[in-house]
Amino acid sequence: MAKILIAEDDALSQKFVATVVERMGHCPFVSPHGRHAWEAICAENHFDMLITDIMMPGMDGTALIRAIRESERHAKMPIVIMSAFIGVNDIAELLKIGATWFMAKPVERAMLEDYINRAVK
Repeated sequence: MAKILIAEDDALSQKFVATVVERMGHCPFVSPHGRHAWEAICAENHFDMLITDIMMPGMDGTALIRAIRESERHAKMPIVIMSAFIGVNDIAELLKIGATWFMAKPVERAMLEDYINRAVK
């Protein structure tokens, strides 16, 4: 069973992703924004992957990805971005700074399951 961190400020998206994670037999941990997610990571919690929105209050997904990639301990964590409001250039930049995969919102269950399976094998 994998422990999966979900950084998302939208309640419906949180519930959808957490439900998919649970049905796959994994343990979801939901953070309402990037700062909370980063604090959870720094609190010595071991997460097998991160699924994050980009546009969140406080610390956004871009800052969260950068912080994770700058941390030696967490630099290899698989990171899935999910967003509805970014363009191709933004996606390319996020992949360049360290995101592993991108999913457009609304998130497709099959794609989410595929990325989770790839990350936790």
